[in-house]
Formats: sequence, C-alpha cells, structure tokens
Amino acid sequence: MGLVWRLADPRFASDLEGSGNRIHGARWNSPGRGVLYTSENLSLCVLETLVHLPGALRTHLPPRLALRIEYPDDAEALVLRALPETARAAKCRETGDRWLSDGAALILKAPSVVVPQENNIMFNPAHPRMHEVSVVESIAFHFDERMA
Repeated sequence: MGLVWRLADPRFASDLEGSGNRIHGARWNSPGRGVLYTSENLSLCVLETLVHLPGALRTHLPPRLALRIEYPDDAEALVLRALPETARAAKCRETGDRWLSDGAALILKAPSVVVPQENNIMFNPAHPRMHEVSVVESIAFHFDERMA
C-alpha cells in the first residue's frame, strides 16, 4: 500500500471528499469538483498549508491533524513529471479537470509549486476505487511558533 500525508483542520479531517475545495476550486480543480489533496511527505504538507493560510491565521498558527493515508499500490495514476509551462491555476485546473472528467485514474501525481522537487498526490473522490483510500493514522500537529 502507498502512503501519503494530509495536514487538516481537525473539524474537517474526516472529509476525504474534497468538500472544501469543491466550493472554491484549488490549483488542480475548478469549483464544483472536489479533490483530496495530499503530499508524499508531511514536511511538504506543512509548507503547502502555510502558503495557503490567510495572513491573519499566520500570527497564531492553528492546530492541525496530520493524517497518514493509505491507498492501493496498483491504483492507476496520471503522473506529471513537470508542472505545466506556467504553473498558474488556470493551466493546472485545465489539466486537473481533464483528469477528473476522464475518470480513469484514481490519482494525479504532480510536482509541488512550493517545492517542485517533491510531489503532491491528488485523489479523485468520485473514482470507483476511492473506497480503498483510508486514514491509517491521525496525529495532533502544532506548528512551531517560530513559523508564525
């Protein structure tokens, strides 16, 4: 089984459907389409979370849950070896929306914009194999106060 990490607000930690980003969209999905965003490493999750926190929350960094998530090794994946020429949201969303519409791959693996040498792993909650994706560990996580 493959393992990835997700850093989540404790109130929404059990949501593996991408409900939050379904409302507004995110880098790899347009509004109306949910995606479960994870990373290969917990440290990348920390950086991804920090860059997405509104300024007011950066003063007093909120507690999170670090979720270790398991997925089937043999799940089909669309693997991007590099970001689109422009990593702007519109081009990435176009790629992500195509992946979601195609529905063949459970996973979209793409380099992080924050740390392009590491990968984010996105899951399509509407995929038939999504039921094989599960949280196997949940750990309280507190940002080091020096990060504020």
